[in-house]
Amino acid sequence: MRHPSHNHPLRVFKAQEEDEIICSGCELELTGQAFKCTKSDCDYFLHKSCIDLPREINHKSHPDHPLTLLHSSPYDQAYTCDACGQYGSAFTYHCSECQYDVHVGCAFIPETVEREDHEHALTLIYNTPCKGREDGVTFMCDACEETMSENLWVYYCKECDYGTHVHSCAVYEKHEPKKERGGEEAILEALRMESLNNARQELQNMRIRNKINNSVIHFGDEPERRYYWVRK
Repeated sequence: MRHPSHNHPLRVFKAQEEDEIICSGCELELTGQAFKCTKSDCDYFLHKSCIDLPREINHKSHPDHPLTLLHSSPYDQAYTCDACGQYGSAFTYHCSECQYDVHVGCAFIPETVEREDHEHALTLIYNTPCKGREDGVTFMCDACEETMSENLWVYYCKECDYGTHVHSCAVYEKHEPKKERGGEEAILEALRMESLNNARQELQNMRIRNKINNSVIHFGDEPERRYYWVRK
């Protein structure tokens, strides 16, 4: 098959965990059903889910304009994801008018997650609860205790004023680190991959419910909330 992100034909490929291959679309570890460039000297791989991404979405994190799928950074350098704050150089959902970019893995993350160490589900919000405060108060991730930029997405429990980053800090489970990697690095990678897998599953569920075929996806209405409790 051919894909507009690459000049060469792609063939079906079964990726194994021990291969340690990085997807050229989402830039995360590739396992399971995938596609590989037919040229032996070309290391271009794509997840099946990255092949099937819709060309345009309407996302409530950016309600004024649709986001268009680009297969490379729209700038002369890597872009910064407006959801998680991490760099990216491959696929992005992009608004050219606002210079707004979201990793393809971030665009479909679930609207709620659960942590084993917190009694309530955490809800996805599109900026920290401290955004707009004039008293200098900033928001801190309750999992890693790092201060977060006010524009980053957060998984948040309003009742407890408890929130986390959207990827590595969003879930809390025990993971066995890979032997060839440092323990902390392996745990963070495992958690991030779990978050992305949840996002892929959510995308698949939405495709089934809405019977979409390369059409615009609507991500629901704005959450009904007037304010947030903030850390004092």
